[in-house]
Amino acid sequence: MTSYIRRILIAATVTCGFCSQALQAEVLVDPYLQNPAHDAMTICWVEDSGKPGQLTVSQESDTLASTLKSTPVLKPELGYRPLEVEELRGGVAPAPAYLHRVRVTGLKTGTAYRYTVTQGDETFTRQFRTAPSSEGEVRFIVYADSETEPESTGKYADWPEPYGDGKRRYVVDQTEGYRQNLKVIKDRQPNFIAIAGDIVETGGEQRDWDEFWRHNSGEFNDVAGLSPIFPAVGNHENYAARDGAYTVDGARRGLDKYQAYFETPDNGSRNDAFEDRFYRIDYGPLTWITIDSSDGSPNESEKDSNFFLSGEHDGGEAPDFNPGSTQYKWLEQQLADAEGKSRFTFVQFHHSPYSVGPHGFPAGPDKGQDTQSGQPLRALLPLFEKYGVDAVFCGHDEMYEHSIVNGMHFYDIGIGGDGLRKPSNGADSSTGRPTENPHQQFIAHLDAAEVWDGKRLMSGGKHYGHLEVNVTPKGDGSWTATLTPVYVFPMMDEAGTVTGWERRQYEDEVVLTR
Repeated sequence: MTSYIRRILIAATVTCGFCSQALQAEVLVDPYLQNPAHDAMTICWVEDSGKPGQLTVSQESDTLASTLKSTPVLKPELGYRPLEVEELRGGVAPAPAYLHRVRVTGLKTGTAYRYTVTQGDETFTRQFRTAPSSEGEVRFIVYADSETEPESTGKYADWPEPYGDGKRRYVVDQTEGYRQNLKVIKDRQPNFIAIAGDIVETGGEQRDWDEFWRHNSGEFNDVAGLSPIFPAVGNHENYAARDGAYTVDGARRGLDKYQAYFETPDNGSRNDAFEDRFYRIDYGPLTWITIDSSDGSPNESEKDSNFFLSGEHDGGEAPDFNPGSTQYKWLEQQLADAEGKSRFTFVQFHHSPYSVGPHGFPAGPDKGQDTQSGQPLRALLPLFEKYGVDAVFCGHDEMYEHSIVNGMHFYDIGIGGDGLRKPSNGADSSTGRPTENPHQQFIAHLDAAEVWDGKRLMSGGKHYGHLEVNVTPKGDGSWTATLTPVYVFPMMDEAGTVTGWERRQYEDEVVLTR
């Protein structure tokens, strides 16, 4: 049952005057992991009673366990807007939400633990592994643009074929596409999962966050209870609501929800508005850096990635990413430090700076430009080159596109559960304008040819998926990072009906050696 439906039923019970015994507290978001370290892990869950819960943690091979009590914190920012309430059953406002967040410390490096959360009558048992030492292997998954919302059920992405039918729709709706993607991800047992922005469709609408957790730690899957999520802010997290737009107040509402759910290491900014929006995690042999590409300064300039949102220097709260800004200075410090400590450095943010998608045009309001362009993020390239960044993971244009710029790998992996777009410029574009990305190495739309047998798709095509990265030692003192683009392939019968799913790889695997 989705978390918002759970909350509606409870609220409806109160309104209808049923006896108090009919009320039963509910866990709204099942336990999920955050902010991993070599000796610590944070375990979170959300429920509606406001009563303390219990967390028990033990090594998988040990019968001894440590038991901790949780402290519920009321989170009014996880409430529903009036328009959302009107759309819910009976127009009843759901019960308030309480966040439980327990930081477990004193753990062993690279060690598997079993944990059990007990909240009222509900019990959840999961497992996690602490971050390894600098000599430990790591597997992580990264994708973008899941853009969850209840309306994804029954909503099919356009699926234009290369140089052909642009009106086809994908074989399953977006809910099923994302659901199958996460099933494959869970089977791979990654150490962590990174989401490069546009986590939900509308950051200011609670129903869309409910839908995200339904997939990641709820009805459909418990993957976030096994592998911690490393989030990034996208433009959709800043989007106020379907009946609104990009405003400072609306962005604050969306980011309040984002910051309530996620916990990341303190970035030292001493600015509450900046917390969780840019951060660094050292995980075994790699350093992971997430920044916020939501908005550049000055507003409505060639340096701006969102003409509808005011940033750090324009009266808003989004941290600027351009040289001289708070975030830029922080980023340079982290990159310089990581260069001497880590074998690999990876950077995540939302707006892809090199793309043939709709946001691949220069920033601007005119023809051949875009008001939410990724090109302003090219200002970071000299910094990345100076400090040896190995790969940059983005989304925003909702396609799989791989570019190499001066030997550095840039990815748009916006194929989590939305989009499946064709190019907006360049070869087979929707605008017919010349390409703005001469650095392109692979794009699924053109480089993964569909092979059909009648109505049955046999191989190829644009599909939902992700990038899997495996960091391993070679034995001679060197290390490799293998970056594998994965798509979740719909198996079909002769009538073209989807009968199952299979993990497949695009022919664009990259191996980095350090």
